[in-house]
Amino acid sequence: MRLRFQPWQLALLVVALCVASVGVVRWWRVSAPYDAAHLVALLPAEKATVVYIDTGLLRQSGLLDLVAGSKAVEEPDYRKFVDQTGFDYRRDLDAVAAAFVDNHVYITLRGRFQWKQLNAYAESQGGECRYSVCNMPGSNFERNISFYPLKSDVLALAVSSDPRAVTSIGPGGRQLQLAVPPEPVWVSVPAAVFNHLDNFPDGTRAFLSPLTHAEKVTFAAGPKGDRLQIRLEVACPTPAAAADLAKQLASVTSLLKDMIERQHMTPNPRDLSGVLVAGAFEQSQSTMIATWPVERGFIEALAAGQIQ
Repeated sequence: MRLRFQPWQLALLVVALCVASVGVVRWWRVSAPYDAAHLVALLPAEKATVVYIDTGLLRQSGLLDLVAGSKAVEEPDYRKFVDQTGFDYRRDLDAVAAAFVDNHVYITLRGRFQWKQLNAYAESQGGECRYSVCNMPGSNFERNISFYPLKSDVLALAVSSDPRAVTSIGPGGRQLQLAVPPEPVWVSVPAAVFNHLDNFPDGTRAFLSPLTHAEKVTFAAGPKGDRLQIRLEVACPTPAAAADLAKQLASVTSLLKDMIERQHMTPNPRDLSGVLVAGAFEQSQSTMIATWPVERGFIEALAAGQIQ
């Protein structure tokens, strides 16, 4: 006996399938974990400087409080923000990814948010919230802040002249295609940034100037044994270019060691010269990889403002 559906039954079945599909998609969006790769992939813009920080891991290690400093010295405006929104990055932020390009900033944050308080804060600052997207004025007329919830524990935020720039963040559109390093803190920088070295510390310029011809540059930091390690990965046009870059950086490191020895000094792991002279450089096909071990004392000195 062959089953025969009535037209109304077929229509009901189609509606049920559509509702089920929407439900599955919504469930997937809510339940899917937003790890580093996911947070970064949601960001728009090409040729951007991209930063990722696993603040949850830094909090567990004690480094977050070390770098952030004492709560007693926080700016009054920030304390006011914490009081009105219930959000304090020291306690509530687990991870953040940001893309900086052409005076626009796009950010995805994973953590614990009080959405009603955040919306009320935007409105109290002269902003408005429509269809879950909030915007408010920033420090000047060219800086508008906009945000919306990607899910219950993920916030999309943008700072731009466009008051609805945050709508560029999310699935679809021109998202970043970027290999995510395994370290908890990393920065991916377009090589063009190194054409202007005046903004970098004096002691680093000799190391950074050879990077101007690179295709992509990534700095990463994470634990390595009982110390931290800074890793530099440089994508070069050819294997020969990667080998040449490794030789240049090794030569600069050797020159720095000789200068310290001529002054009858010993490299100090608590200052920048002590970190730089410990560098190691290698080539892997068209990639140059450099590593520098970092003692906790250096981080402490850096956080205390003792390193310029």
